[in-house]
Amino acid sequence: MHPEGTPERASWPYVESQSYLWTWLFWVPLAAYFLWQVLYYLIVDVLRRQRFLRDPEVMTSYRELSKKAKKANNVWWRVSGLLGDQNRLLMYILLQAVFTIATTALTVPIFLSYKLHVVFQIFKVSASIWNGGNFMLDVMPRQVILKEEKKKSKMSTVPQNDEISLQESATETNNTSETVHSE
Repeated sequence: MHPEGTPERASWPYVESQSYLWTWLFWVPLAAYFLWQVLYYLIVDVLRRQRFLRDPEVMTSYRELSKKAKKANNVWWRVSGLLGDQNRLLMYILLQAVFTIATTALTVPIFLSYKLHVVFQIFKVSASIWNGGNFMLDVMPRQVILKEEKKKSKMSTVPQNDEISLQESATETNNTSETVHSE
């Protein structure tokens, strides 16, 4: 933005009214989101519904998030059940819309304020570092430990080749002695 009365051209176009900013930084992205949400719902929950009901292995964003929320029994799982279990999808859509509107509404103030923009950038970088570090130091080691435990339990349940041959020879010996005694 260039100060009024200066002949220099700003690197970003000067906007006389904030309605222009609200239109292009809030309403247009919100309309695009609304269109995407309607198309997603039509494709996933109307057109492809039978396929997804037949195959529980196919993951949609709703299935994945609700599975994790149910397992954790967190606040989002409880909030999504306010209208009952049969309306969880509707609550998921409403919660997602509220989140999108709230975060999109911050774009204009962040765009207009250098200080808010710097704070937002610091928040984004800090959140990325925190989440990445948490994954590397907390989640990955647990996954490795679980994988090793599964490997050990699998090894202990499957008999070794030597044990199998000993069991087979013992079975053959018993069968031979039974045959000799019966004659």
